[in-house]
Amino acid sequence: MPDSEPCQTNMDVRIASTAYALPPAVETVEAIMEREKDRVEAALQPLSTSLRKRILDGLGLKLVRVCGVKQPYDLALEAAVSALAEAEIDAREVDLIIDFSTLPGEDGEYLSFAQKLSADLGAETSLNFGFKVGGCGGLHLALKNAQALMATDESLRTALLVTADSPPAGSRSLMPVTVQGDAGSAVVLSRQTNQGALVLAVEVLTLSHLHNTITVSRCGSGSGQLVINVDSTRLENELMPIYYLNFFRLVHKVLKKASLKLDDIDHFIYSNISRGDQEGFMKMLGLPGEKVYSAKLAEYGHTFASDLVINYTDLRRDHRIRPGQLLLFASAGIGFTWGVTLARA
Repeated sequence: MPDSEPCQTNMDVRIASTAYALPPAVETVEAIMEREKDRVEAALQPLSTSLRKRILDGLGLKLVRVCGVKQPYDLALEAAVSALAEAEIDAREVDLIIDFSTLPGEDGEYLSFAQKLSADLGAETSLNFGFKVGGCGGLHLALKNAQALMATDESLRTALLVTADSPPAGSRSLMPVTVQGDAGSAVVLSRQTNQGALVLAVEVLTLSHLHNTITVSRCGSGSGQLVINVDSTRLENELMPIYYLNFFRLVHKVLKKASLKLDDIDHFIYSNISRGDQEGFMKMLGLPGEKVYSAKLAEYGHTFASDLVINYTDLRRDHRIRPGQLLLFASAGIGFTWGVTLARA
């Protein structure tokens, strides 16, 4: 680890606080897989017997939280309120709100959670916008957008980044990838504080020719029901050969930008897609298991872009992060987007 801190400027952006919210209802992954048996079998059928077994054995997910009484917007609002309270920032001080939800569930009536959040929180003059193309990589896209806007406009001093995702009914099993649970999360960014992790670099890579490997469409039954489609053959033959390679490239790109080495990183914060996926990420970088923290993988399942916020928030709450330690966030999702963010606690 370098001996000295990088020079601080009033344009430095820090992660002032994070929070997440979960719906109270719980379902077992086993029950979901049985209920969506036809969908699961259709997704696994094109794959070899050995690959199917490896996917199922490496899932590592037991429970997920599911929206019911609480819907995605409720979770986003709850997480936002908690994050602002922890940062001791009044909502009226929020200058920018970015919603990066991909699957807003029944709350899809809102073009963007950002506008409603601005009104409900009392962030009267915040600049609000949203995008839905980042999937699990959405946090990095939100960070990159927020950094760029805050760097070019000095009046944007505090940003609130939010997401809340819940899949369409009948589409929780995203095999051969994962099983999705529901969650909402919030990140408060500030360039007016010395508290929180300093964002050092954000790198994002999008390969648009893979945009339809995982898609959301209307089913052909005439009901208009949304359904998530996973092209298993394309995923195996086109995506997986480069999946970890692109992580490798982005990780080393941000490290080079900060004049750091892989061994300098104290905590790797990764998605909760599956136990097998995490093992693949660790193997690709040659990481020991204790450096990749995701205590709630089995209990919460995969929650799209909230995974990183959940794992980082739990790291902080468990007092595992010390001042000066280096953090590397990594995730990839539909779009198809890879993202890596480097920060110093």
